[in-house]
Amino acid sequence: MPAFIRLALAVSVLASPAFSTRATTPGKTYAPVRVSYAADSDPDLAALVASLRNAAKAKQAEPFETAMAPSFVALDCAANPLKACAPGKAKIVGGKAGKPLERMRLAFCCEGKASPDTPVESQDETMFAILAATLDAKTIGPNPDAKGEVCAPALPAFDRAKAGKAAKAAGVEPENLRVATVDMPLRRRPTREYEPAATIEAGALAPIVTDLTDDTPAGWTAVGLPDGSVGYTDALGFDELAPAAICFGKAQGQWRIVSTIQRDQ
Repeated sequence: MPAFIRLALAVSVLASPAFSTRATTPGKTYAPVRVSYAADSDPDLAALVASLRNAAKAKQAEPFETAMAPSFVALDCAANPLKACAPGKAKIVGGKAGKPLERMRLAFCCEGKASPDTPVESQDETMFAILAATLDAKTIGPNPDAKGEVCAPALPAFDRAKAGKAAKAAGVEPENLRVATVDMPLRRRPTREYEPAATIEAGALAPIVTDLTDDTPAGWTAVGLPDGSVGYTDALGFDELAPAAICFGKAQGQWRIVSTIQRDQ
């Protein structure tokens, strides 16, 4: 091959955007999976959640003490969204003895056991920060893993068996599964020089492919698609499938906090 041709080819390769052969080579296909959120419209619960949101921001403990069920448990659930998360199905942090608020404080601040070097004031700071962030989502919906429980934020419902197959087909860990929150165009290369070649719709399961990190510029996300290909987006529109939450249940006709959900990352 003449030297000038070899040079021209080298320049052409260097000028091309970085990408992985996986972006053009079909992988395993999977059936699309939809994710849904069922909203709860109980006005009494909505009012309680709003008042607790304000109390958390104001760092007021009394409203939480009043709202907590005696049987309250703090749950430490897996980050894997394919695993159930509910009382009896997940690890309890902070035990079952003592006052419910104290158990919640210890679960949030200290993994269930406070260090002598951690003053109560610091424990409260951590607890209220977590409560405020969790309740700030402003959505409420049924817990798909616990009948009669309603959680804030609303927890996603989806076919776990199909989601597991999607993760396996896309070659990602279940922890990398997300849900698209808006319709997003996807490009075959991580650059705006390429026109959108596909669209992921709001509510669709999105396996986030991380083994292309070296070939994906900062600000771009690689998504494994049902046809086995990979699409790229620089939009921000993915939610966790395994969020932290505060869950409520009725006791003697009154809504009470029955559990909190933390995620083991």
